[in-house]
Amino acid sequence: MKFTRIITFTSFPMWLAAVAFMGVASAQEGTPLPPAGEPAATTQPAPPSVIKDPSIAAATPAMPADERLACKRVVVVEDIPYKWDPLEKGTDAAWTSYMNGEFPKSVPVFAKLAALGHPVAEWLMGNVYFFGQGVPLDYRTALMWFEKAANQGCFAAYAPTAQMYERGDGTAVDLGKAYLWYNIAVAQLPQGKQRREMAELRDNVAAQLTTAQLEAAQKRSLQFKADPIVPPDISELPDDFFKQP
Repeated sequence: MKFTRIITFTSFPMWLAAVAFMGVASAQEGTPLPPAGEPAATTQPAPPSVIKDPSIAAATPAMPADERLACKRVVVVEDIPYKWDPLEKGTDAAWTSYMNGEFPKSVPVFAKLAALGHPVAEWLMGNVYFFGQGVPLDYRTALMWFEKAANQGCFAAYAPTAQMYERGDGTAVDLGKAYLWYNIAVAQLPQGKQRREMAELRDNVAAQLTTAQLEAAQKRSLQFKADPIVPPDISELPDDFFKQP
């Protein structure tokens, strides 16, 4: 099971739905996350007295499961809804090219959307740089895109961001941040196998933290609030924005 496969989206163009159900691993083998159930190296279970149940589910407003596991949402500002949909022209064709490995044709389309703050495009660019798809492999840039998406509340970006901090890919190892993102991901999942697997990844990290470090990471996860970017008006874009490469 790849964690990118458990995301559900509604009313998305083909490329967004395909990202949700197929995962980037379909385009290229490998993933920022290990296969489910693969334990992190050299970790031991934390003592029960250290591990609390820090699930933030109780502090999260109730919403349908598919919404909690989504990535792109309508952003409402002063009762006015702003949507990304009008800016996604040409993404179906770009996704087809991407899945065919035609990265020079597809990646620039998603890069432009990511630059505007489209959360799914940001997540996809994280994969692009993680795997070196049409660009030089660059873990630092991959982490930047994953974390941008995660900060917007993109569920698909939580676990990749966590694991890059856990492993020190593109950054210094930061187990506190790794725990933070794993714990936020756990809180969004309903009870079941997927939640248990994500919690295991989180607890493997917790086992390496001191009590004080764990409490600090738990506090930060409780305080997390997604900060979605407001989609720009299509009239604000340059005339050649939708021009295909």
